[in-house]
Amino acid sequence: MMTAKISLTEKFFEQAALNQEATAFYYCRPEDNRWVTMSWNRYREEVATLAAWFQAKGMTKGAKVGLISSNRPEWLISDLAILSIGGITIPIYPSASQNDISYILNHSEAEWLVVDTLDRIPYLKDTELKGLLVFNKSDENDALAKHFKYPVSLYASAIAEGHPAIKAPMNMDADDLATIIYTSGTTGFPKGVMHTHHNLSEAMVSSGQIIKSPEGTVDRFFSFLPLSHVAERVLVEMGAITIGAEVSFARSVETIVEDLPRCQPTILLCVPRLWEKMQEGIMGKLNAASPAKKMIFKLANTMGSSRIEGNKIHAGAHAGIFPAVADALVGKKLRERLGLNRTRLFVTGSAPTRPDLQKFFASFGMPIREVYGLTENLCCGVLQIEEDIFVDNCGKPFPGNEMRIAEDGEIQFRAPWMFKGYYKNEEATREVLSADGWFSTGDLGKIDANGRLYITGRKKEMLKTSNGKYVAPVPIEDRVKGLPLIKEVMMVGDERKYCVALIALEHPHLEERQREEIKSWIKKVNEPLAGYEAIKRIGVLKEGFTIENGSLTPTMKLKRSVVAKNKEAFIDRLYKSDDFLVMEA
Repeated sequence: MMTAKISLTEKFFEQAALNQEATAFYYCRPEDNRWVTMSWNRYREEVATLAAWFQAKGMTKGAKVGLISSNRPEWLISDLAILSIGGITIPIYPSASQNDISYILNHSEAEWLVVDTLDRIPYLKDTELKGLLVFNKSDENDALAKHFKYPVSLYASAIAEGHPAIKAPMNMDADDLATIIYTSGTTGFPKGVMHTHHNLSEAMVSSGQIIKSPEGTVDRFFSFLPLSHVAERVLVEMGAITIGAEVSFARSVETIVEDLPRCQPTILLCVPRLWEKMQEGIMGKLNAASPAKKMIFKLANTMGSSRIEGNKIHAGAHAGIFPAVADALVGKKLRERLGLNRTRLFVTGSAPTRPDLQKFFASFGMPIREVYGLTENLCCGVLQIEEDIFVDNCGKPFPGNEMRIAEDGEIQFRAPWMFKGYYKNEEATREVLSADGWFSTGDLGKIDANGRLYITGRKKEMLKTSNGKYVAPVPIEDRVKGLPLIKEVMMVGDERKYCVALIALEHPHLEERQREEIKSWIKKVNEPLAGYEAIKRIGVLKEGFTIENGSLTPTMKLKRSVVAKNKEAFIDRLYKSDDFLVMEA
């Protein structure tokens, strides 16, 4: 067997020895609500001690360990401790349903479970496990622990038991399994994506070339997206270890706006919806501002927009005098208020970001770069790497990643870090992974003469009307969302005579002028489309798409089949109506 390049755990021990008393984490301690730091020495000590504790409890190489927790230092410490002794980490979304948690633990044959609080798993008392480790000490956890039929241990007690800490991580073969990441999926049961220690090593090298810190500086990440999501894990855990960066943690998703100014990240991975909320907050405050402040803001926006040329954003420092003036008037103050004045790399993923949103923030010195990847390739696919950003595409491949378009238009990747298959599902593996290593993403796209990737649709989400015409809904939906009134949209048309769209609004109350605005906007969207692609009716939903109502996956992907089934009666009414715009009862 070939030996892996320097593994993630080896790199961690190396960085910890190098950085010692430098800050590794900045976070709010849950037991007393105090913001504190943790050094790299302490980080290493807890990883090494917890690894030894796991071994003392009988955990051996190849043992599978479920990990369910909000973002906090213990998540990373537990993951590295598991990997250091040859265990296999099974990250699970904190928002996952009890059914999904049970399925993942049983399907993966997990022997252990690590969780921040026991009330996440109240119905798993009979699950077959060798043990459970819980982060939080509380009366509620103590009461719940009595009902589990396997040992429940407290993290602080495990660290304090005094087992001799491991000196170094176990030597792993390149093809040894490191983690199984279950994709949420838009239909059916989750699939377990298998990644080896070699995969993690290769992705670490590639992504490290992109986020490499300027000489003499220490970067800081801001962690708030679930660490169970591969992009957050690759950036925040692997990225920080690769370049020796600090990690700051948001207290929760609800406190992001308060925590960002405190944490002052230099690299930020975000999702489009948060950028939209930031813009909404900015514009809301502007509406209440004085006429003079409104005028200054508009002037700064206009001057800052001089760095924008069509779909091209000049993100470099040499964009001219007007952006510098815009920065002095508004940009610098705005970034300070948002907590982004130190940020050198703004990255967004999981869904397309509207070009107008990218242009808005770019005009105030916040150039947002799209990243596109999947769990199967550790999200190291393509990124807007170039200094100039082109807002109508996803950019160019990560170093070491190959890209091509199949005959049917599907985007395919091949890279040294490509997954080894789906756990216990060879048939699904063969469907997407060729014998020579090409992975079929399920997305449709094109590559221009400069090697930039454009996503044109979702292969499995293609609508086929009853007239046999195929419609790619995603690009049309993205254009529909260009109207600020519209928060979310889903086209419907499969096996129907024409296409309609379900929309959710930013505000539930719809005035008559807004109805007319929507009608006018949809007419504009329809203009360049073929007749069979055009939206013929609009259905306004009472409630938007959320994880809680089952219409979104934990990674915020739309479950089209679920929405179509749940809204079947409303969709039927929409097709029967003579009105263009129909409200859900």
